[in-house]
Amino acid sequence: MSDILSDLKKCVAGATKKWTKQRKAEERSARARYSREYIYSDRVNFTDVAHRILPKAYQHASGGGVYVVSKRQLYYASREEFRKATGREITYERFASLVLRFVNQNREAMNWKLTADPRGTLTIPNTFSETRIPCGTLAIDDHLKAIAVTSDNHECPRVPREWPSHKPGERYQALLYIEKEGFEPLLQQARIAERYSLAVLSCKGHSVVAARKFVDHACRVNGGVPLVIAHDLDVFGFQIAARLTSVSVDADMGDRVAYWFKNWIDSTDLGLRLEDARRYGLTTERCKRPKQIPSDLGCTPDEVELLKSGQRIELNAFTAPQFVEWLEGSLAKAGIRENWVPDDHQVIVEAYRRAAAVARLNAAIEDARKQAQEEASKLNIPRGLRQQIVRHAKKHRVPWDIAVFQAAAKAMPIATAKGDSTTSATLKGRDVHPGVAVAEWAASLGISPAVLSHAEALAGFTDEEFDRAVKSLKSRGQEITTDAILSFLKRSRRQRRST
Repeated sequence: MSDILSDLKKCVAGATKKWTKQRKAEERSARARYSREYIYSDRVNFTDVAHRILPKAYQHASGGGVYVVSKRQLYYASREEFRKATGREITYERFASLVLRFVNQNREAMNWKLTADPRGTLTIPNTFSETRIPCGTLAIDDHLKAIAVTSDNHECPRVPREWPSHKPGERYQALLYIEKEGFEPLLQQARIAERYSLAVLSCKGHSVVAARKFVDHACRVNGGVPLVIAHDLDVFGFQIAARLTSVSVDADMGDRVAYWFKNWIDSTDLGLRLEDARRYGLTTERCKRPKQIPSDLGCTPDEVELLKSGQRIELNAFTAPQFVEWLEGSLAKAGIRENWVPDDHQVIVEAYRRAAAVARLNAAIEDARKQAQEEASKLNIPRGLRQQIVRHAKKHRVPWDIAVFQAAAKAMPIATAKGDSTTSATLKGRDVHPGVAVAEWAASLGISPAVLSHAEALAGFTDEEFDRAVKSLKSRGQEITTDAILSFLKRSRRQRRST
């Protein structure tokens, strides 16, 4: 009898296991009660169809895996398929969680080029120039690849070939403003800024005062460069475009103006416009109906009708290839062409002369690098070097590589060529950034090759000789210049030798 009761208990427990689990969950949380109808229904869950929808959506959004894709672009490429398969709309939050789970469970998906907006910054200390890396997937991946590559420890930097100007009209021909920040990786991969010589500016939501101030200066009529704006097809997108170049009447009347423009702005609204959305077959999404649409936003009647119906279209509705194609076509319509050259003839002449000087200077740096490497290879490494560096860094409160440089500089002779003869001097505590060629360091400070040559010649004299030359020139009322100091030092040294 006991065996029969035991078997009956097992059968009942097995048959009611799922219900028991649900009931206990309801006792712990009231929310579980509302999910009971779904637990025992025949509905299709998002997770049930994700394996069938997501790979196809990724291939479509990325152009066959060619371009990087933001998670929101992938969402737009797959949400209609989820609706058809389940009968329900999937929210972006639920989609993002679903994608993360799918990628973790599928090895092939781990190689997808998915991006998310950078959140934070990685800063590397004690480098020659400030190193700040956006804390985003692609930026961190690039950084890890860069530090994994073994570089030539004796590599010598060169004077940059690029024209050292950030001015509008010299460095870039137009300013592209994008309402959202998530398109930066795609713009970089398509080389939009590089090919079209564009400065790119983006803000989350409405532009901040700093952005408007920059636009006011860089894109002013008569003196600036054109401003081209890309935004979502919704009321907020049109407002963002309008407020980037002008002050609204409501803000003016209500004393809520954050920034007063000083200039008229040369701007073109690229859209997204409704005709573009229709041409690419972009799908709309529901949104809150706007109470009103200001007349100064520049919407067409068809666009006003769409917005009043509670519909909107985001830039993310584009696939990656579609967005690149649309942007390139829109730039062409706005008169922005590839392979731009500045109009200012004088700028080109100055750049030409600088390029000639840089080419010669870099050749000299390469020759000096070979000689310096040969001399450095013959140096005797002092015993207890690490302990010396530790003491020096602690005493002078400098990074370890600066301490190494200062120690090595005292032991390394610096040759100063003049004709066929050479003289040598030793750096005594003169601090230059670690691992940086003197010529490049001087160029970054605006020091001309002629002045640099004088400086190298002055390095052959002692501090006492230098101070004596300055005092003598001052006592005579002469101007203190490198030419005057160098001439005095050479003359004094010749007199001492002759006596």
